[in-house]
Amino acid sequence: MQQFNIYKKSKKIHWSTTLIIFTATLSLSIIYLTKQTFFNPEKGLFEDIIMKSILGLFILGFILKTIGLTRTKSINGEYSGFLEFHDDHIIIDQEKFKIDEIKSIEISNNDYYGKRNPLSGFDSSLSNGINNQIMLRLNSGITKSCNFELYNEYDMEKVEEELFCYYAKEKIDFFELVKILKIKSKSEIEEFRNKISLLK
Repeated sequence: MQQFNIYKKSKKIHWSTTLIIFTATLSLSIIYLTKQTFFNPEKGLFEDIIMKSILGLFILGFILKTIGLTRTKSINGEYSGFLEFHDDHIIIDQEKFKIDEIKSIEISNNDYYGKRNPLSGFDSSLSNGINNQIMLRLNSGITKSCNFELYNEYDMEKVEEELFCYYAKEKIDFFELVKILKIKSKSEIEEFRNKISLLK
């Protein structure tokens, strides 16, 4: 039995470095434009302070970005419970779902601890591995989902046998299974297709 940490995102606003810098920059820009439009348009000491403050914020952002190149992003939420995979059921935070009660299973597992994110703004460049999701569509019409943590890129291979069971019971289709196990080349996909063809 393999289990993964469940991550629950906080509903509060997370004041990240990027959000703080852009909010401060936007505020200073609005003050500058308001002064130029409705008051004295001539540039003076006040305008110089505003422009230098904006420049200083971006310099600070790039410094923090450089420091964050080797740091993982902070977590805006908490770990709560475990996601467990079994041959005949799946457990989400102690709630058990029998495979026969599940219509389909979808898993997104593209994130992992330490994954580099080039679009992280001024924040840390390394992921904390929590942007993964499982979605269970039940026969009753209800959908259950949660985000979970992966420490390594190929951690889902640890539940390969369980995934094969879900595939054999037609809860996961072939291409979803290929995506989860990160099988990419055409030759590997065909080899994998032959490997599991006897499961159904």
